Amino acid sequence: MRNLFLTGASGCLGHYVLERLAQQRDPEFPERPAYHLYVLIRETSRLRLPLERLPAPITLVPGDLLRIREQAALLRQMDGLIHMAAAWGDPALAWAVNVTHTLELFQLLDPERCQQVIYFSTASLLNQDLEPLAIAGRAGTDYIRSKYEMLLRRQESGFWPERLLTLYPTLLFGGSPHHPYSHITAGLKDVLRWLDLIRFLRVDASFHFIHAADVAEMVAYWVAHLPGGGDWVLGNPPLSWDECVEQMCAYFKKRIYFRVPLPPALVRGLAFLFRVRLSAWDEFCLRQRHFVYPAISPETLGLRCHFPTVASLLDTYL
Repeated sequence: MRNLFLTGASGCLGHYVLERLAQQRDPEFPERPAYHLYVLIRETSRLRLPLERLPAPITLVPGDLLRIREQAALLRQMDGLIHMAAAWGDPALAWAVNVTHTLELFQLLDPERCQQVIYFSTASLLNQDLEPLAIAGRAGTDYIRSKYEMLLRRQESGFWPERLLTLYPTLLFGGSPHHPYSHITAGLKDVLRWLDLIRFLRVDASFHFIHAADVAEMVAYWVAHLPGGGDWVLGNPPLSWDECVEQMCAYFKKRIYFRVPLPPALVRGLAFLFRVRLSAWDEFCLRQRHFVYPAISPETLGLRCHFPTVASLLDTYL
């Protein structure tokens, strides 16, 4: 039985990954769980999963990334790490968690024992060739700039590049009574209230999305198959804004009679009118608009994708 250390398990994605790994069976002894899961958790009340019903042994490790050195002895007993914890909002905290103590966490692992580190970043840092965007390091939010810095410094880890797998989720959906809702899922119903207006706007933009349950399936696959290092953007095939609206309208049986283009200049004008100051990062997003990558989904790995379409999301969250 392998020992796995998880951070960020109290979040939306972390809940799905923890639940999925706890269900994994040892391929040589199918009656046994594959892993002993050690979960770094600051507030146990934030875990919604019924841990007593999950088949794997789960040890809750009180603490947080700011005090990760307290877990030095335990970390040297780990065979793998799945690092999902991140911070935003507070600039000092974002840099401490996303850079300083992430590097410290990697350094506390035993490179002779630990076989794999899976580290979650964000697709916002990358261009379409999976290269770091310099503007993300200059003008992004504190979260994005700190993740950019960590991306540049990951070679300081003894696991890079052969055993450090970096994952870049795109727009992440997820949530249920036993899983916290992601930010975008929590705002889905608010967006749908404006569908009667949105359906008549044409927007030149495109994106990927993926559900946390599908990310968890992919993580379980990689943990079981121990790939080498690498960089993977996680997302379903790209979807244009107009295609997304069309699919939502088809779901609700709403017709689109005409469409009016919504150019970036109009967005800037509305921001000026309502006294909203656009940051340099906002301006970049207005110019870029097409956040499309060579992304992979569970189907790429020969797995079932639980949420491949907009309709599958709407079926779950409405």
